[in-house]
Amino acid sequence: MILYEFEGKQLLSNAGINVPKSQLITSYDQNISIKPPTILKAQVLAGGRMEMGGIKIVNAASNFQDALKDLFKYTNKSEKTNSVLIEEKIEHTMEYYVSISYDTDIRGLTLTISSDGGTGVESRGSKKYHISSLDQSIPKTDIPDEIIQKILKAFFENDCLLIEINPLVKSGDEWLALDAKVKLDDDAKKRHSEWQFPERSVPGHIPTEREIAAKQIDAGDHRGTAGSVYFDLDGDIGILASGGGISLIAMDALINAGGKPSNYTEYSGNPPREKVIKLTETVLSKPGLHALWIIGTVVANFTDIYETLMGIIDGIKEYEKKVGKKMDIPIVIRRGGPRDTEAFEELKKMNDYDFHLQGPEISIPQSASYIAKLAKKYATTS
Repeated sequence: MILYEFEGKQLLSNAGINVPKSQLITSYDQNISIKPPTILKAQVLAGGRMEMGGIKIVNAASNFQDALKDLFKYTNKSEKTNSVLIEEKIEHTMEYYVSISYDTDIRGLTLTISSDGGTGVESRGSKKYHISSLDQSIPKTDIPDEIIQKILKAFFENDCLLIEINPLVKSGDEWLALDAKVKLDDDAKKRHSEWQFPERSVPGHIPTEREIAAKQIDAGDHRGTAGSVYFDLDGDIGILASGGGISLIAMDALINAGGKPSNYTEYSGNPPREKVIKLTETVLSKPGLHALWIIGTVVANFTDIYETLMGIIDGIKEYEKKVGKKMDIPIVIRRGGPRDTEAFEELKKMNDYDFHLQGPEISIPQSASYIAKLAKKYATTS
């Protein structure tokens, strides 16, 4: 689950990390307690707000209402603004980019720091440090150890997949997080009764027929999940991903590898075969597919890998019957867990499909690069 900025900042504040004084409003005519100079921020999940006009600096009271009205009209990638965060403007002498994330290549945590924070940090230099989740020892950096320890505390105590602060600034003797991007592990929800976050959605987005159909798969059937989260995208690589945050990591890896996902969806919690069949048919019904990527952890504990993979195969066969055409696109499968050996042995017997089976020796970024190349090759030769 991706948090809005104001939610992420509350999480950081609970861990002892300073944030600017702020007020969240849902209408431009509310009473405002924080006066200029201020920073006004549209609360949307999509990134790139600064470049897209979703953040405004207001130094004079005469400009405040006009800026606020503009932000409530602001949209980013079809996402409308339903709330605006008003913050005191913080003068500072130093700013950094800081993030802690789970790295599938090393199967551990990575601390990333750049001494040049702010917009466009991706194109500037940064330093990466590996952190053991066992002893949680931290390296020496330009940022006080106490601050890094607090970010780590927030990461572990909240079952995060990502905490990104851009920028973390020093103002006088105080360090503050001026922005926050936080991703939580959905599978950890049962451990966190304090998580009272509204269902993530994209306000203003009109669901497609596939999105509606996918959500109906889980309706009234609570045996695992298969389709509750489904969004159509503009790419040519169909995705069937396991949950627990792996799906988000996989999507990022695929895009970084130059691949273009045609959808975002998850199946997890050991869904029955019939639900997996329906979700597979939904994914394959997207026109213009050049590959199918079945991606997930290789250490699943509760999902019957044999049942779910056979459900996907049955879904492919059902879709072939409906369209009267053989599926010849490359199909990359990186999954593991209960009965995975049995599943892979069965898949090896099927010569009708272009399977590419991958084990734990292949990281998610490596798998993403592989499927991206296969999709491009299929697109040029089919």
